Amino acid sequence: MKRLLLPILSLGLLAYALVPQWQSLDRMGERRFHTLKGPQKEILVGVCWPFSANQDGMAEGLQLAQEEINAGGLAGGIPIRLVMRDNGLDWETAKSIAIEFSNTPKMSAVLGYYDSSIAVKASTIYESGKLLHLIVGANSTSITSHGFEYVVRTIVSGDKIARALARMTVDRGHKKVALIWEQGAYGQDLAYQYRISLDSLGGELVYESPYSHEHADFRLPVNELKGVDVDTIFFAGLEPWAGDFLRMAHEVGIKTEIIGAFSDTPEMRQRAGAGLEGALFFDYYNVNAPTPENRMFVHKFRARFGRDPDTWAAQGYDALRILAKAVQATGSANPLDLSYAIRFMEPWEGANGNYKFDERGELQDKPIFLDVYRNGTPVIIDQSHPLPLVQPISVTEPNLVVQPH
Repeated sequence: MKRLLLPILSLGLLAYALVPQWQSLDRMGERRFHTLKGPQKEILVGVCWPFSANQDGMAEGLQLAQEEINAGGLAGGIPIRLVMRDNGLDWETAKSIAIEFSNTPKMSAVLGYYDSSIAVKASTIYESGKLLHLIVGANSTSITSHGFEYVVRTIVSGDKIARALARMTVDRGHKKVALIWEQGAYGQDLAYQYRISLDSLGGELVYESPYSHEHADFRLPVNELKGVDVDTIFFAGLEPWAGDFLRMAHEVGIKTEIIGAFSDTPEMRQRAGAGLEGALFFDYYNVNAPTPENRMFVHKFRARFGRDPDTWAAQGYDALRILAKAVQATGSANPLDLSYAIRFMEPWEGANGNYKFDERGELQDKPIFLDVYRNGTPVIIDQSHPLPLVQPISVTEPNLVVQPH
């Protein structure tokens, strides 16, 4: 029986490994408070993102927001300067970047993180270093459950995504589900939360199988799935491994609908090959949303960069604008001032919809969109509707078990 690795265990092991370093980070946190006391000439913001791996619009979205903020004096007249780093989806690289940023006393905030496994561990470093951590891409439900003061998430969490996906699955008449999940903070959390939601809606999990990044081999599950009576296959894992699964499922002749938890990246497309056509995935942004804020953002982005913005362009743009609002409201560069200003700010409408946070720094529920690849192009076919808030369930209870039927 394979148990889900608990996020709290990862944090405990990291704490043990970094105790000497954390003592230094604690001192740097105190130095940061002293350095950022009083008026500042600029707001220094670190960015940690897998730019080269994802090849998305994050950098351009941040650049557009920075230009607008600085030109319009939207951060109380204080210019924002970005320090961009590429973590390559590698924890050792990301850890070095997190320590670099934490050891920069003039830095007020860090924005980023796509992979939940990296974000969970980095958040402990930033908390010790008293550095505001704006998470724009990582979804693991546990990130905001540790009482941290310096974490704010501007994207919906895994439990909300899972509830929405389970509801859309069942509403489309698909009750019998197979689950393939990634053994990491993102996949484990999403799979667990999806299973709970599916159970509550009368759905049935008839097959499940985990995989690891280090030994991702889908030959067994795709062949087993040919003999399983299932309405939908939910792939709870990131690209590019999702591309490998789609390609192999296509090669063995699986016709069952596949919904993925991946992003539409060039490597994902290349590895999926012909298996891409007809595959579904969820996304967080609709470039054609009719709100004035989104239409203005799309117009400016097209004029500046000659193409449409993607999800991560919108996420980066909005996150930096939210940070600027906090600076303007407080007149402070102190990370703790900014963290609480964001948590308790009035609802704000950005390019990617409405932003309202709770006292933990968690974003309220927002719609997610279900896309299907048609002739190689993602097309939105459904969207969720925000559900009443419920207390997230800790990933410390039932297990996900490999049990084909």
